[in-house]
Amino acid sequence: MVDRPRPPITGDRAATRAKLLAAARHHLSQAGYGQVGVRQIAAEAGVNAALINRYFGSKLGLFAEVVGDSFTIGDLLVGDRGTLGERLARYLVRPRRTGFDPTLVLLHSAAHPDAGGVLRAALAEQVATPLSDWLGGPDARERAGLITALLFGFTLTRDVVGASVLAGEEEAIVGHLGAVLQRLIDGA
Repeated sequence: MVDRPRPPITGDRAATRAKLLAAARHHLSQAGYGQVGVRQIAAEAGVNAALINRYFGSKLGLFAEVVGDSFTIGDLLVGDRGTLGERLARYLVRPRRTGFDPTLVLLHSAAHPDAGGVLRAALAEQVATPLSDWLGGPDARERAGLITALLFGFTLTRDVVGASVLAGEEEAIVGHLGAVLQRLIDGA
């Protein structure tokens, strides 16, 4: 089969594509990649399921686009190195998201063989590698991995598990979490 270039997405196509992405974000936040079907996503978007293949190549292509830049931390890396731990902690302690939640997508889909690979690549590209490059030094990769684990572990524990111990005084949590993160940032 010869790959034909896809026509440019304009007008109704752009709206249909956006509806499919919104429906996929909704369903993937609620259930895992393996539990969400293309018909379910298309039905919510009000379109034929075949359009998922047309616009995204496959269900996995749609998933990759949903994950897209969901985990990017680049803006947080701008600023004084000595306050990155606090900036990251403040970002995590911000009010909880409503609607699409990439942490829930991660939780629901990470174990799936195909989706897990997409998620690992997105986390490496959007979080761990930029952070490692920014940190520099001989053990930057390991420190970036630990920081990434702390970021997602905190979010998972607070937002998914609902641990009440992380629902306390915001400034105290920022102080403690920021200090732990800063020790890893500083390599101490």
